[in-house]
Amino acid sequence: MALNLNIPILVEHPVFIAETRPQKIRLLLQETHTQNPLEIAAHLLSELEILNRQKISPTQRLLALDCYQALIKQTVDVLAESYTHSMLPLHEQAKTATIAAENLWQELGYGYKLALIDIQNQLIKLGTDKSSAHAIQRAIQALSEQALVNYQTYQIPPAFIWSDLHQLYLYAVQLGLHHNQNHEDAAKSAPTETDTHAHLVNSIEDAYKHAMLISLAQPQHLTQKDIKRVASYLAYHVQQARITAIEKSDNTPGVFIIGLNSSAPPTPYTKQKNAPNPVSDILLHTIDLVRESHQDLNRLQNNLLPSNGSITAEDNLQEYIVLLTYLIKNWGLAPKRIFTRATKNGEVELIAGIEAIQKSALHAMTDHMTRNQMAAHSAPSRWKVLNMSANGISIRRHHTAEKNITIGELIAVRAKNEMHWAIGLVRWANCGTRDRLDIGVQLIAPSATNAIAHTLEHNASHGVLLLPEILTIKQPATIITPTGLYQPGQKCMMTHDNIKTHILLTKVIERTHAIERFEFTTQ
Repeated sequence: MALNLNIPILVEHPVFIAETRPQKIRLLLQETHTQNPLEIAAHLLSELEILNRQKISPTQRLLALDCYQALIKQTVDVLAESYTHSMLPLHEQAKTATIAAENLWQELGYGYKLALIDIQNQLIKLGTDKSSAHAIQRAIQALSEQALVNYQTYQIPPAFIWSDLHQLYLYAVQLGLHHNQNHEDAAKSAPTETDTHAHLVNSIEDAYKHAMLISLAQPQHLTQKDIKRVASYLAYHVQQARITAIEKSDNTPGVFIIGLNSSAPPTPYTKQKNAPNPVSDILLHTIDLVRESHQDLNRLQNNLLPSNGSITAEDNLQEYIVLLTYLIKNWGLAPKRIFTRATKNGEVELIAGIEAIQKSALHAMTDHMTRNQMAAHSAPSRWKVLNMSANGISIRRHHTAEKNITIGELIAVRAKNEMHWAIGLVRWANCGTRDRLDIGVQLIAPSATNAIAHTLEHNASHGVLLLPEILTIKQPATIITPTGLYQPGQKCMMTHDNIKTHILLTKVIERTHAIERFEFTTQ
């Protein structure tokens, strides 16, 4: 097959001749006199651009690229500390780190794709299978890492990433190389403190499935930390997913269609409007992966660890329980939209974070305060309404709004003429140019009031939010607390409107990195 990959144009007469001798490259990299990751990234990018803009034999190119690969990974891991801990939209330092990381993976991918095309164009291909497999797998890994940077900064990966991934996998299948175990690459990709998954994905097909499955996890709904956890966890289980030709199946849960001629990620079989094309489409089956993930979930719920080491005692097991529950739904039966969205115009005010909302709720109970006084104290930001449904709202940040959004954060919103703040959770985010930020909010209560919860056993008091009972949807009253303060079975004295009530926390019905939501009974 003729490859039509996204690659740079080569220069006929380059000003600088690329260094391709591995020993010389390693020596030059060791002599780098800076510890600044941005400066190291700029140096690496400059060397890669020189290498990838001139014609070089594929053997020399592969040897040179392999010298840079490890340092690129280490540098990006350091850069990621900036953008994976940033609120949204990204601050300037995080944006600079993001661009550097994305460019490094893109250039590394360019190099391996150029080497593969040169191998393909050789008249005599005898003995080139090993080099082809190496170039394909490293190109897929670079593209996947580039997409991971996009996911962790809530950007949509460029369409060429999917087109290139599909072409590379199909070409490997045609060469019969997709199942070959590349243990040499695995040895070179030993785990570091910030990476525990690359060394486990040893075949081209596993690397390809890994990229497809991360997209099916819908990373825009996850925190940056959880996106990284998915990549790591999946590496231990990716072999459980299967790729097959198109086949008839009445049992479509856990089946996804990949269009090898497309520039798109896989889609659930159940959402396919037209019959799949047996010539250009393939199926990704995840039911065995889901079963294994469910076994891990059951072990965690019984305070046991998975035997394969995918989750360790140092990990936050409660957060992994929430994450695995989410992954099982997305890799199994793809979530369906319950309510129809309707386009809306207008603006809302927004307050982010439980502490800020607590102050707003407290002031809302003070009758003599004016709306302007409350707004000035809580400092709400302006957001444009994009669309609404019965239980959610999609909004776009005004350029003057604070940069204080994270996935799973508790927020309060209200329209111009409303007195009460509706309470919701940030479920997804999408970042664009010029600090554009769209978020999806699930509304969980039409209002909230402040309360104080005093734990009897620890003699400690904390401010909480009390959400009212909603009879129409049979939703009981609940309280929202910062994560980690309380647990089911705990007895508290709740003070609300100067009335003290003994309560028993019975069940956690929502847990994010920021808040926990409890059902309770009165004693």
